[in-house]
Amino acid sequence: MTSVGEIRLALEQSCEFLRDAYRSVREAQNALDEAVDILLDASADHHESLVPAGFVAAGEKFADQLELIVGSLELVQRLAVEL
Repeated sequence: MTSVGEIRLALEQSCEFLRDAYRSVREAQNALDEAVDILLDASADHHESLVPAGFVAAGEKFADQLELIVGSLELVQRLAVEL
């Protein structure tokens, strides 16, 4: 049988994993933004954009992913408090 303490520990670990995921997504977002900026600058010397369409699509999804992570973190923290 699992104790309440073990469940709390698992919830704390889940919170840490979610925080790590949030940081990783933010880092990826920043790296993609930098890459887009570099490609936009380089595109000034070309007749068409060097920014792949997939970069734009990926950039638009970061906010949704971060919102899901934050929402999940809040739910796990609330559950931990209720134990």
